[in-house]
Amino acid sequence: MGFKLKNVIPWGRSMQEYIKMFDLTSDELKLNILDCAGGPASFNAEMTCQGYKVISCDPVY
Repeated sequence: MGFKLKNVIPWGRSMQEYIKMFDLTSDELKLNILDCAGGPASFNAEMTCQGYKVISCDPVY
């Protein structure tokens, strides 16, 4: 059964916010990362620009 949203309020976090929030180490950043329900976060874009591997998915976007 699907659902319908009346409003979507976009918010997102930067790479540095993700690193602090999840206490990510430099070794963990080298792993393949799956970003689930990240919304419009810049985490994937920032990581990709630095050569890291991130796949993002979010059913709302």
